[in-house]
Amino acid sequence: MLSLNEYLFIFLIILFSSTLIILLIKNYKKKFLKNFLDREYTKVQSFHKKPIPKIGGIFIFFFMMLACMFFQDLIFLKNIFYISIPVFFFSILEDIKININPFIRLLILFIIIFFCVKLFNLNIYSVQFYNFDKILNNSQVLAYLFSSFCILFIINGSNFIDGFNGLLGIHSSIIILILAFINYYYGNFELLFISILFLICFIMFLFLNFPNPKIFLGNSGAYLIGLVLAILVILTSQKTQYHKVYPFFFACLLNYIFFETFFSFFRKTFYEKKNPFYPDKRHLHMLVYARFKSHIKTTLLINFFYLSSIIVVLFFFKNPGFLKVFFILQIFLYIIFYFHLLKK
Repeated sequence: MLSLNEYLFIFLIILFSSTLIILLIKNYKKKFLKNFLDREYTKVQSFHKKPIPKIGGIFIFFFMMLACMFFQDLIFLKNIFYISIPVFFFSILEDIKININPFIRLLILFIIIFFCVKLFNLNIYSVQFYNFDKILNNSQVLAYLFSSFCILFIINGSNFIDGFNGLLGIHSSIIILILAFINYYYGNFELLFISILFLICFIMFLFLNFPNPKIFLGNSGAYLIGLVLAILVILTSQKTQYHKVYPFFFACLLNYIFFETFFSFFRKTFYEKKNPFYPDKRHLHMLVYARFKSHIKTTLLINFFYLSSIIVVLFFFKNPGFLKVFFILQIFLYIIFYFHLLKK
């Protein structure tokens, strides 16, 4: 086991190395960077007015690789990195302008996640409903499928709110910070250390993305963040299940990202009668932006309300009845706020 000074020294090396890599990539414009420039800023879901490189995913991937090299005793970190490899190389195709049908993309991504869930034992065995929990515990295949769908929802939700300066970066940093607190509280020091590593990674990215973006996450970055969040939540849940940290605590924690995907699918399919797999300009953060006409205000406002709700949850994270009610309340407030903005 390394000493505290050695850990701090390695932290500094990772910070320096990752920053150097991102600056080299950002300034190598002749051949490499031009493939990642987001020139499609006239798309319905775009807000920026000039081409910006979508290389945030490369930064996060290199950060994970360096962290695995220096912290070889962290098994969970290695597992996260191994799972991220196929997800990263598949999702980066979109960033270099190789378009894939959205449905096919989700299907391939689901297959990748399914085998990773099976290989690395990322099952969710409890959702705090007795009958459903019984099904998950009695059927390994259904447990794999359910866990894979949950991870896919978080990855896709992360991609939905990406492209909007700082929104995903700040939001994911809050989630990681809460996970770090929970793991510290219950003495899961390996997961605590990994959470701190990714918190540093996300904050470093924010310096280049918010408020004035120099880089975007791209599909690869958004997918990696969603993957990291989903896996860390599942691992934390598995490690704390005997301490009575209830599943609805994690449901409240991931509510915005998860419900953004769920709501968007049903909104497009049943309310607007259109293909749910193609982008539009009616996500919650886009309606907020249309109201305030400010990237900074929109990002800070959404994350302020989210953080406020999570602080409330932290005071009652051992109360299963409150968590269920609060989870429903979060959804109810989202829907009211959404349709209020839509009318405006």
